[in-house]
Amino acid sequence: MIDDPAEALDILLEELKRQKAAGVRRVSITADSLTALKALAGTPAAPAPVKPAPAPASIRPAVTPPPAPARPVTAAPKPAVAVSAAPIPDAPIFTLAAGPKAERMQALRQLIDACGETKKHLVAPQRPLLGHGSLDAKVVFVGEAPTIVEMEAGQAFAGESGELLQKILAAAAINPADCYFVPVMVWRPEPPTQYGKRPPTAREIAFNLPYLRAQIDVVAPRAVVALGAQAFEALHGRTPTITQARGQWFDLGGVPLLPTFHPNYLLHTPSASAKRTVWEDFLLLMEKLGLPISEKQRGFFAAK
Repeated sequence: MIDDPAEALDILLEELKRQKAAGVRRVSITADSLTALKALAGTPAAPAPVKPAPAPASIRPAVTPPPAPARPVTAAPKPAVAVSAAPIPDAPIFTLAAGPKAERMQALRQLIDACGETKKHLVAPQRPLLGHGSLDAKVVFVGEAPTIVEMEAGQAFAGESGELLQKILAAAAINPADCYFVPVMVWRPEPPTQYGKRPPTAREIAFNLPYLRAQIDVVAPRAVVALGAQAFEALHGRTPTITQARGQWFDLGGVPLLPTFHPNYLLHTPSASAKRTVWEDFLLLMEKLGLPISEKQRGFFAAK
């Protein structure tokens, strides 16, 4: 069950994109489903018309002249969350000095902490959300923009999606100590509704990209895995789509880049075929890392 209505809309949009990429051109929807979607979007249901009670038969209503037409008053909408309308500036340009990885990552942390644009998008006691894990990781997993849960936890992949990712890593015999987990942005995109989630804009992604690339450069992994469309578009571009690109290796400045679906996709599409699709991508990752693959592992979620 999806507790966050905005997240449900995100999942619906991702599924519609997937069906479009698969050639589906028309999707039917029932009236009840449309009503549910309006409710998720925060559109209040139209109140039922109230019929005036009939006057008692023994009393004749007094005839009064109609009142003068009142000047219409338009109430200003009350935003649930204040969203900054200021444009996002150009991406920062910087170079980290050579040195030990820990010192370089600390220098990057200080640079991001001092970033004026980043500060505009944080609410105390939040800090910019960098990645976590081993600085000597063999693989970097790049996820979506932070959620409120991740910002509060101070860690990417907090919650169910992170738990599922850890289960996948365990099945693939990939040691978490060989991994670095990082969100595509260091701040959470301010939501336009009270539900508190929206995908980042291209401008927001572009501004944060140097911070993401700098973390990857410091870790210097053997492979990068883009989990979901946001991560893949940030690192590679909008084409091909994640549905078309998954299962293939791309080049990220000399580092192999593998796109696959985000764990959230499996949480909301828990079919055997969806699990097999993601697992096939992890088999490719295991091969790239030189890990042994048993016949049992090769057969996980395969059609019987």
